Amino acid sequence: MEIKMEIIINIKYKNPIGDIDDDIDDELTPFQYALEELRRYVDCEFFIRLKDNYKVNLDLYPDITVCYEDIVKSIKRVKNNWTGKDDIWFCEQGSDFYFYYDIKDKGVELEYKKGPDVGIYNGKIPDMKIFISKLEYVQVWETLFKKLSTLIEVKLNKKINLPF
Repeated sequence: MEIKMEIIINIKYKNPIGDIDDDIDDELTPFQYALEELRRYVDCEFFIRLKDNYKVNLDLYPDITVCYEDIVKSIKRVKNNWTGKDDIWFCEQGSDFYFYYDIKDKGVELEYKKGPDVGIYNGKIPDMKIFISKLEYVQVWETLFKKLSTLIEVKLNKKINLPF
């Protein structure tokens, strides 16, 4: 059986809430800043389906915005044929889980591992490893970022290049 990694996206639109802190503009990339703006207008929930139909839950905030740099770094490494190991630690507001990745010549070994403070939803998912192609790894994350880019364009009227 071939293991597939897949992204599922749920978007809920809302009336704008609060104002964004203009001072953070200096600290963030244009894409990161747009994500901060976007979260005023939408609640995005993402699921990354792994093996045996288990779906890891990620939220726009805090998971994607807080782990943005580590996610982008992993995508760039795979695209540039870097080999080695690293991790993405989803650590905010009850997440506490890891994606350990090992980029090899033929693909990416991705391990989902719970931390001690993992939330209820992701806590039900057993620790697991999958091996997927580099193309599939990049496509899953690209799908997520392209959807975010489209939302940025529609809700904020901004065209911002993907970060990789």
